[in-house]
Amino acid sequence: MALAGFGTVIDGLRALPGPAEKDALLAGAFLRKGILLDAAGNYAGAKTCYAGALNSNPQIDSLSFVAQVDLGAIYYNLSRFDSANYFLLRAQTLVGRVNDEDDEVRLYNTLGVLYFDNGNYREARDFFDKALGLVKARKPLDVPFMVSLESNIATASFRLGQYQEALNTYRQLLGFRTYSNYVNMSMGNAYAGLNDYTAALAYYHRVDAKELPAVLNELAIIQEQLHRMDSCRWYLRQLQTAAKVNAGRVLVMDLGINAVIESEWLRDQGQYLPALSSLQKAIGIFSRNFHNTDIYTNPSDFTGTFADYRLFDALVEKAGDFRELYRSQPDKRYLQACFSSYTAALSLLRNIEKSYATDESKLFLKKKSGPVHAAALSVCLQLDRLYPDSGYKEQAFLISERSKASVITANLEEKAFTAGGAGQQLLQQVNNYKYNIARLNVRSETTTDSGQLAALTREKEGDELELSRLEHALEQNGEYYRLKYGDASPGIRDLQQGLESGQALISLYAADSVLHVWVVTRKGFSYLRIDSLAGLQREVERWLNALKTTGDGRRFRGDAVGNRLYTLLIRPIRAVTDAAEWIIVPDGFLYLLPWESLPADAGGAQRLVETTTISYRWSSRLLKTTAAAGNAGASGAAGTSDGSGAAGGGLARGILSFAPFAVSGASGADGPFSRLPASAEEIAGLPGAQYLDGQATKTQFLHTVDHYPIIHLATHAVSSPDNAAASFIAFYPAKHSPIEDRLYLEELYGLNLGATQLVIISACETGEGEVAAQEGVMSLARAFAYAGCASTINSLWKADDQATSFILRRFYIYLRAGETKARALQLAKLDYLKSDALDKSPAYWAHLVLTGDSGALYERGFWARWWWLVVVSGVGAGMLLGWWRLRMKKKSTI
Repeated sequence: MALAGFGTVIDGLRALPGPAEKDALLAGAFLRKGILLDAAGNYAGAKTCYAGALNSNPQIDSLSFVAQVDLGAIYYNLSRFDSANYFLLRAQTLVGRVNDEDDEVRLYNTLGVLYFDNGNYREARDFFDKALGLVKARKPLDVPFMVSLESNIATASFRLGQYQEALNTYRQLLGFRTYSNYVNMSMGNAYAGLNDYTAALAYYHRVDAKELPAVLNELAIIQEQLHRMDSCRWYLRQLQTAAKVNAGRVLVMDLGINAVIESEWLRDQGQYLPALSSLQKAIGIFSRNFHNTDIYTNPSDFTGTFADYRLFDALVEKAGDFRELYRSQPDKRYLQACFSSYTAALSLLRNIEKSYATDESKLFLKKKSGPVHAAALSVCLQLDRLYPDSGYKEQAFLISERSKASVITANLEEKAFTAGGAGQQLLQQVNNYKYNIARLNVRSETTTDSGQLAALTREKEGDELELSRLEHALEQNGEYYRLKYGDASPGIRDLQQGLESGQALISLYAADSVLHVWVVTRKGFSYLRIDSLAGLQREVERWLNALKTTGDGRRFRGDAVGNRLYTLLIRPIRAVTDAAEWIIVPDGFLYLLPWESLPADAGGAQRLVETTTISYRWSSRLLKTTAAAGNAGASGAAGTSDGSGAAGGGLARGILSFAPFAVSGASGADGPFSRLPASAEEIAGLPGAQYLDGQATKTQFLHTVDHYPIIHLATHAVSSPDNAAASFIAFYPAKHSPIEDRLYLEELYGLNLGATQLVIISACETGEGEVAAQEGVMSLARAFAYAGCASTINSLWKADDQATSFILRRFYIYLRAGETKARALQLAKLDYLKSDALDKSPAYWAHLVLTGDSGALYERGFWARWWWLVVVSGVGAGMLLGWWRLRMKKKSTI
């Protein structure tokens, strides 16, 4: 009756004579009819009504807000995630301008579900928490809605690996006896994730399948895990029957999941081709505009797609099935189809990662997706063996490189983007929120008060939601959108053009039991496969242990290990390149290895530092950008009054240097920092601004950091390999508060150091940290790179401060003489080896490594540019003198 009544109102208003007018009564009738159709499961009809409500009401008011929230939810139920995201984000911009708390809660809950399906569990939880806070703030408490949101939060937490926390929440929610079907199914999912299938089945059986048909899929999965194949098939068929009987009750996405499970059932029976057909059906459901049933085809264009993470999983499963099919029936077409599916999956994955607003979410995604990159690379190289010279080797290299440092690359691209007016303001706000989130992370790590921690968590979630909103607002700029979602990356030829003669890019990728090595030079491209990855890792760990435990009277005892590392690692590379300069892109445990410390020959007579200039990169994708920036600075150099020829006007300002503990140690709020007597000597005479002891505060650093192209920090530092948020650089403890006196790693992420060309962190272990999948070491050095600094010199372990001071003082001499940063550091280390130092083992000089742009910062001065003329003149004068002496000798003989 209500439907009929609203229909009568709509028809009557639309039949009125005269031009069609926008009418709030008409919009209201559309909205209410849409809500009734929505509740009945008629999503297509509800969508038409909600759209009619929007079209009939151009006002920015509660009615249009509700219509956009409802339309977004309908598009979600129709699996049209792009449209859902569009309308929900439009509604989010109206929050605060309209007063409708009920639908504001629905907005945040629906956004949370949407982001959850995108695999973005962290941001999904932020949305759920925001909605829950609104619900709990109202009286009387809406218990069913609270239970629903608490369940969603627990599910997101479970996906983030917080299993016990999620289970505890579910148990509490069962006591409310509301939404028990959803809570019981979530409990079953949690126990299934923990491989406790008995408990999972017990909770699944408490769910009414008529009310929540999706539980039939979960029961099928458990039966498959228990190898009860008939039972698995029975539950699959039950859901398919339910969809035919009552199409509105079974969600389209559940049918896609059902098709995926059926494909697994078929694969277990050895029926690979039918399994692939079932997966193709699922891919068609999960995709936006792809409905090709041919198993050899894949969706290819994901630009602008708010993707379902399930689509990624389905493509990966499809690739795996083709790979298994090839193993059982070695038809090359199957292997090519496998690689095509992996290519589509990785393209989608890059798009998903770019849609995430926070770095935490991106890193979590990379951790989950690492095995997919490894599998795709392995298949690509397998195809190379079948089809040599078909470009597969180059494609394997690109798979490796595209996976590396993507978080750093995305941030640097965002920082490099320039937009006028409102766009620039948005960029500044994005940067401010990133810094605020970093500060909140630090404060959360340093508090033990549970109430304060909860308040900080809520504040952080609010900032993350605002950051997400700002990122989406920025995407309205077409140029920014193309930059962010573009999938272009430099190919082999691009990289070769960025290299100079005598340079070699050496890129490493550790996967399974293999170390893949690519060597790129200006005119060559080579691939090496080192199979003994586990043995190599053991030897590297022994080598690092020998380096770190030398000193205090203990001799360096790593020569035998070094010789083995030469055989395993250096000799194969030397066999394909004689380049005098190596630019190394490490991976995994190799991020912590200073290659210059290794032997350069079989007998260990020389080390690499004596034969090869070495620097490191986070990714080869950063090579061309930083090289271009460095070359631009050098070529545009202007001679200075002292003849040093500083590159660009900025270098004339000199160096910003800090030595907080030079004269004496100091005590902070939580302990003392010892004196570093060599730090004053280390920065003595450096041009620019110098801050020692009480002047070397964090406040002073933040005030002056963007005024100098070179920054030198001679201080204490802590790098935590288990908790990046606990890593920091120490300044003078003027305020006796850790958060005010230390510069934490996460705070560095929020700085803008795009004009900084070099940071020298002369402190212990600043290159150490947790190794993140394909992203590098979560170290202080990486944080400076993320903030936009072109290059860093940092220390990999605690080393002798006198040796460090000597090397860095010599480094500056060579740098100002016009040498590249990489060559200047090499020459400085060689000077140390030629000095009268008592211990010249690599433990004393190999800890300092250069990561990032290796180019020169200064033009060569007059004498450096004309050295060849001096040499030639000297040789000529010597020959003339020799000729004159010979002539005089002949005369005396006569």
